[in-house]
Amino acid sequence: MHRSKITHTLPLLLASLMLAGCSDNSTSKAPAPPKTQPAAELQATPDFYGQNAYIHCANICAIGPRHTGTPGYATQLAYLSKHLKAAGWTVTERAFSLSNGVRMVNLHATWGEADTTRPIVVSCHIDTKQGVGSAFVGADDGASAAAAMLELARVLPASAEKAAAVELVFFDGEESFAWKMTEQDGLYGSRYDVMRRGDALPRYLINLDMVGARNKTIAIPLLDTSEEMLAEYEAVISELQLSERRWNVHPGGYMDDHLPFENAGVATINLICDFTKGNWWHTERDNMERICPQSLQETGNFVQALLKRLVNKL
Repeated sequence: MHRSKITHTLPLLLASLMLAGCSDNSTSKAPAPPKTQPAAELQATPDFYGQNAYIHCANICAIGPRHTGTPGYATQLAYLSKHLKAAGWTVTERAFSLSNGVRMVNLHATWGEADTTRPIVVSCHIDTKQGVGSAFVGADDGASAAAAMLELARVLPASAEKAAAVELVFFDGEESFAWKMTEQDGLYGSRYDVMRRGDALPRYLINLDMVGARNKTIAIPLLDTSEEMLAEYEAVISELQLSERRWNVHPGGYMDDHLPFENAGVATINLICDFTKGNWWHTERDNMERICPQSLQETGNFVQALLKRLVNKL
C-alpha cells in the first residue's frame, strides 16, 4: 500500500499476548468478544469471533516473510486454502506471470461454483513487502486482513443468501518490487484480476488492508470511494455506533488493491488504517504486538453489517 493514490494449538507466547489484552477502546453495540480468558484454539462460535481472527493472524505471522514466490508465500496459500475448504468454500488458485517472468498466484473462494461471477468481492493482499528484513512478518500489513477474511469465511455460510453473493479474493503482488510503489510497480494481483474478468465485474468490492491494530484509525480514501459506498460507510458507522474519530475519511486517494476495480467502474471501499501514524509501517515493528482481538472483532462487525446492506440492495 502506498499513499497517493479446525483447531490449532498455539504456543504459550500467543496465549500470554492474548491475556495481556489491548487498549482498544472500541465502541459498538455489535457483539463483542467475552472478557473471559481467551482460548488458544479456534472456537466454533455462531458469530464472528475476534479471538479466532487473532489466532489466524498469529499463525500466518509464524510463517515469516511471505513475499511473492517464496516458500513462505506457498505455505500461506496452503494455510488459507485449508481453512477456507474446512468452512465449505470452493477454492481456486489463479496463477499469472509478469513480463519479467515472475509468477504470482491469487487465491479465490466462492460458495458454490467457482466460475460464476458474484456481485460482491471482499479482498485483501497477502504478500509482504520484500527487503524489510528476516524478522518482518507483516502482522497488520497483510496478515490482519487475511485473518479477518478467514473468520468471515467461517461465519458467512450461516446466511446462504449472503455467502452466495460473495467472492473472497486474496491478492498477490500488491507490494511493489522497488521500495516505493508506482502506477507501473505494484497492485499486480488486482490489476490482473480486473483484466481477467473482462466485462464480468462485480458490482461492489470491499478491500481490507491493515485492519487489526489496537487503537486503529480507519481512514477510507475519499477520492477513490463512490458516493454510494461512502453513504453505506457512514450508515454502518451510525448503525454500530462506532467512533467517528476512529472511523473517518482521508481527503485524498490511496494506491491500493481497490483502485483497479474503482477505475473499471466498480463501487469500492478500501478499509485501511491511517498508516502514517507511528513508524511501524514496512518495518519489523509490524508484528503481533500491534494486533488486537477487539480491533479484529470491530472490523468483522463492520464488514458483516456492510455486506448485509449491500446484499439487500442487489
